[in-house]
Amino acid sequence: MKARTCNIYARAQSNSEEIATKAREFIDAFVASVMGSTEGLCFAATGSVGRREALEASDLDLVPIARDGALLEKWQPHDSRLREELAKHLNIKVSKGEELTKACSLAELMLPEKIGVKEETSAELTKRVLLLTESIHVGGGMSIEEARASLLEAYGSEHRTSGRHVLSLCNDIARYYKTLCIEYIPRVLDPDKDWCTRNIKLRHSRKFWYFSNMMSVATLAEKHPHGDGEFKKAVLDAFAKSPTERLADAVMERQPLGLGRLLETYGNFLDFMSRPENRRALAEVVHDERYEMKPGNPFPAMKFNSDLLHAEIMAILEEAGGSVRNRVIGWFML
Repeated sequence: MKARTCNIYARAQSNSEEIATKAREFIDAFVASVMGSTEGLCFAATGSVGRREALEASDLDLVPIARDGALLEKWQPHDSRLREELAKHLNIKVSKGEELTKACSLAELMLPEKIGVKEETSAELTKRVLLLTESIHVGGGMSIEEARASLLEAYGSEHRTSGRHVLSLCNDIARYYKTLCIEYIPRVLDPDKDWCTRNIKLRHSRKFWYFSNMMSVATLAEKHPHGDGEFKKAVLDAFAKSPTERLADAVMERQPLGLGRLLETYGNFLDFMSRPENRRALAEVVHDERYEMKPGNPFPAMKFNSDLLHAEIMAILEEAGGSVRNRVIGWFML
């Protein structure tokens, strides 16, 4: 990669880790003061911080996780104040705890009857998938690694072909991605919604995240064909990394040049989104005027960049080995 691109990823990694470290110190002190202990609580950052892609204009999506319902109930009265004080401490926007970042119970997320059935809500699906695939620990006595291991175990036995383990996990990751794409559509029709920012994120960060998960799981399944404990450990190790590192582990050996081209294109998106003025410009794009080549309209350039990213993704997938490609298509795309 070019030096400029390497610098973008280094800045994103460093900034994300700095936010996580500062948040962890503040959260642990706050929780200890109001609860007496941090035991049984885990505070996870999802979104750009969880993906280690947070640059100068990024927010913090905070998801508190309690080991069980009783501890969750005990924590909830303190949740809003923590978010308000943490936002002031970090001097960045922190999620308010509505729906997708609302405090939750790990025991509730693990219930078999809530995985892939009608009783499951969109928020529960989202939290389970994001905590598994794009989270970083930012406080609490329960580690995010413990939470991930519990969530993965909830998908069933280690015998993938007999039903519920990795195939159910892949199905949930695919369902979440498809839900994002479907829920985007109403934003185009609502003049009060920022459709353009959502569109560009779907074309870049969400597509990149989805592709990294597909290639990682499929590649690890090829290395561990019996779906044993080593396979589950390898999946958890992969999910502990950023999507960029996860994808690099999966394709570097076979397709280093394709990976480099893809990371160059994705780096352009990260650099663009790091600038507040660019985010403001996206928010002001009128849907019916999105392709007009006029000053102040960033949509055509970013749409072109997303087309390049898609082309590089398809090239990597096309050149992947047959077993990997078949798993990607069968597990995630059908």
